[in-house]
Amino acid sequence: MSVRVDPNILPDLLSGLNETRQQLNQADAELASGRTINQPSDNPAGTAALVLIHAAQSQTDTFQQNITDLQSKMQIADSALSSAETAIQQAISVGVEAGNSTLSDQDRQAIAQQLSGIQQQLVGIANSTAGGTCLFGGTLVTTQPFTLNPSDPSGVTYNGNSSVVSVEIASGQTVTTNVPGNQLFLNSAGTVLGALNQLITAVQTNSGIAAANTAFGQAASEFSTQRLAYGTSLNQMQSTDTFLANDQVQLQTQESNIAGADLAQVTTNFSQAEVAYASLLESEGKILNLPNLLTYLQ
Repeated sequence: MSVRVDPNILPDLLSGLNETRQQLNQADAELASGRTINQPSDNPAGTAALVLIHAAQSQTDTFQQNITDLQSKMQIADSALSSAETAIQQAISVGVEAGNSTLSDQDRQAIAQQLSGIQQQLVGIANSTAGGTCLFGGTLVTTQPFTLNPSDPSGVTYNGNSSVVSVEIASGQTVTTNVPGNQLFLNSAGTVLGALNQLITAVQTNSGIAAANTAFGQAASEFSTQRLAYGTSLNQMQSTDTFLANDQVQLQTQESNIAGADLAQVTTNFSQAEVAYASLLESEGKILNLPNLLTYLQ
């Protein structure tokens, strides 16, 4: 009986050694990254899917950052308008007091001074800023929107514009981020600054106070209606932000399903490849140290 031995066993051994080394490297990379795809050649189809997922994640990140930036600015604006409503309610109360027929001229002049103080307070609120930009000047964010102007019937000059800004906060969904100051404080359906200026004049002259109070009350109601836009936009952004957060979770799940490594299985693969690689190295060493084929056969 004869035994045939392949004299070219070394190339096969080297090939197996190289293949096992690649498996070891692959398992090592997966253990280190926790991913089965660390370069496009690992899974071309999976890599293509990941490109789309990462693009969607990037877009969602942008939308979420837009919302975060806008919420901060609009919350400041809404808080300022809340302060304005408090001042307006105070003016209504003082205006009603001014209609008391038992008041002296001196009393009415004191009330007029109080109303003028509220007027200045409202103008200050209308000129509110956030991050160095004016909140109620339309798109003229570097120009102070309102200045006191006694010669104007409204008592002020508006230096802003009537433009509004819309920002995309989700794919195909936009939100209005501002209400121009003239729409808030000088609305033709009820100009709160104009009506307040008329009330001041009525109290100073003790003429038409009741009518001025009525007009101011209507203007206050219109102001409250206009400021609701901020609350509506803030609610819309909160709802959208919740949706986007859920969307991010789904995208992360998809990414994990495509590229996430089963660490327990990868650890097993690594151990098996490590043992196989060590065995092949040992075998190669023995073969390279054999003086001749006869010694190998023995």
